[in-house]
Amino acid sequence: MVKDRLHELQEKRSSLPHNKTKNRAEEPSQKYRFLEQASELQDVIEEIRTHVADVAKIQKDILASPQQNSELDRRLQALAKVIREKALHVRATLKTFEDMSEKSPLLGSVQDRVKSTQHASLSRQLVALMNEYNKSQLEYRDKCKSRIRTQLAIAGSTLSEEEIEDMLEKKNPEIFTQAIMASTEAAKRSLCDIEARHADIIRLEKGVEELRDLFTTLALTVDQQGELIDRIEFQVSKTTESLGNANRCLNSAVVNQSKTRKRKFICIIILIILAVFLIVAIASAIGLT
Repeated sequence: MVKDRLHELQEKRSSLPHNKTKNRAEEPSQKYRFLEQASELQDVIEEIRTHVADVAKIQKDILASPQQNSELDRRLQALAKVIREKALHVRATLKTFEDMSEKSPLLGSVQDRVKSTQHASLSRQLVALMNEYNKSQLEYRDKCKSRIRTQLAIAGSTLSEEEIEDMLEKKNPEIFTQAIMASTEAAKRSLCDIEARHADIIRLEKGVEELRDLFTTLALTVDQQGELIDRIEFQVSKTTESLGNANRCLNSAVVNQSKTRKRKFICIIILIILAVFLIVAIASAIGLT
């Protein structure tokens, strides 16, 4: 007797396509989730860019102020902390993207290339922005050192250039207080400003070192991906140009087609009028005969 295996076959049939359908459904979901996360990272990078510009403005105001301004110092420290936290968040998320891409079953597919391109583009933007930020921080450090030398002269310091440079390299913010006896109010104000600027130098040097160590690996990755991104951007540019040419050709064809239809319509009207005149002329000739 033949065994009825219909139920068994139905179970296998229902299970296999279900898994395939599930995998197909998950792929678009993963793609959209990635694009959404990439868009969020782009927004964070733009926020960092705005904060970097704000830092530069506050630093300019600090250097232009005749004496130490606690409020500006507080805002500067708060912004530096926000920039660091957001930059680290972007860096960590990009690292997650990189790890997911390496483990992806779609490695080498179009979707995988899109992810790699997006990751490289965001990485390049972040590295360029943080390099710009670090450069501005080092410039501010040099200006703070110059400001300290000026304030030391106002405070009546007799320290040599070598002694001043040696003190600037030390991490003790009270080192200038120990070296200078401020007897007048002007000298005391100068000393407060000196200590504040020295504290700025200590903080920003620490911050620059931390960010440099954290972004060295990312910068190397960006350098390796640079040629790939340049090629992709070139192809995108050429594709956009080709699309533009195609649209112009299409618009021209539509215009020409419209003109042709108009000419045909006019020709038909003329033929109809000529036919009417011909009929009338023939009818008149018959009537006369």
